[in-house]
Amino acid sequence: MKTFFSLILISSLGLTGCNHLLYPADREAFVKKELIVPEPIELMIPIADDKAEPYLHAWLFKSKSQKPKALIIHFHGNGQNLTTHFMFFRWLIDYNYDYLIFDYRGYGLSSDKKASQEKTIQDGLAVFHHIEKHFKNVPVIAIGQSLGGNVLARTLQEMNQQKKKLPVMAVFDSTFLSYKNAGSSVLSQRWFLYPLKPLAYILIDDTWSAKKEVDQSPPLPALFFHGTKDPIIKYHLGTDAYNRWPGPKHFMAQDGGFHTSAFGDKNFIHNRPLILSCFDSVLKIKGAFENCLSLRNE
Repeated sequence: MKTFFSLILISSLGLTGCNHLLYPADREAFVKKELIVPEPIELMIPIADDKAEPYLHAWLFKSKSQKPKALIIHFHGNGQNLTTHFMFFRWLIDYNYDYLIFDYRGYGLSSDKKASQEKTIQDGLAVFHHIEKHFKNVPVIAIGQSLGGNVLARTLQEMNQQKKKLPVMAVFDSTFLSYKNAGSSVLSQRWFLYPLKPLAYILIDDTWSAKKEVDQSPPLPALFFHGTKDPIIKYHLGTDAYNRWPGPKHFMAQDGGFHTSAFGDKNFIHNRPLILSCFDSVLKIKGAFENCLSLRNE
C-alpha cells in the first residue's frame, strides 16, 4: 500500500508539470540528412520576420516535378523530432508533391530550451506565414499527427479568426481536441494510474487546445484516421474530433490499428492511394472530395 501511494505521489507531481511532459523534446539527430536520398533542403524559419531568433528548423523534400501539385506541411507528434517523423510522409514526393516537416521550438535544431502549448501555435502560424511568403501560388495541404493534429487544428482556428490564407485541405491522424482528455487517455493505459485520471482534468491546461476554439474551426475538407486499438489516444477522442469538424470530411477507422498506424504500419498501406485520391479531388484534378474515397481505384 505504501508503494502504491508513492506511485500516486510521483505521478501527481509529474502531472503538475504536464505542460513540459507533453513535449519530451529530443535534440538528437536519429537520421542524418546526408544519408537520405534525395537529401532534404534545410530551412530555418523565423518566428518573426524582423528577428533571427527564435526560429524553427525544417526539412523540405522536393518532388522531381518542376511544377509540384501542392506543398504538404507536416505537424508531427510530441516524441523525438523531424529526423524520425519525416518517414511517415516522405513518400509523397514520388507523386509530385513537395513535403515540408518542421520541429517545434525545443525540438531538434529549433531554438529555445522547451516547447509549450502557446509556442506550438506561434510556431504553426510562423510556418504558414513563411509558406505564404516564399511559396507563392502553390496549393498547401496540412497534415497533423497525434499532438500535431491538435496544434494544427488550433493553428487553423487562429488563422481563420485572423482572416489568413488557409490550406486547401487538412489530414488528422490519431489526434484529439483536448489536452485534458488526452492526458486522461494516456493514464488509462495502466490500471495503477486509473485513480489519477481525474487529476488530468484538474492539472492539465487546455487554454491553447483545439477544443477551446472549436467553433472557430474553418470548414476545410478534412480526412481523419484513427486506430480502433490506439492505446495512447483512445479511439473515441478521434471520432469526437471528426464529429466537431465543420467542413466536408471523411473518417477512416483503422480496424485493429494502434497509434499512428495509418501511415506507420505496412498493414495499412492502402491508405496511401486513398489520400492521394482525396488530394487530387481537392486540387480539382479529378472528381469531388465528397466522392474521393470511391475514386481511389480509378
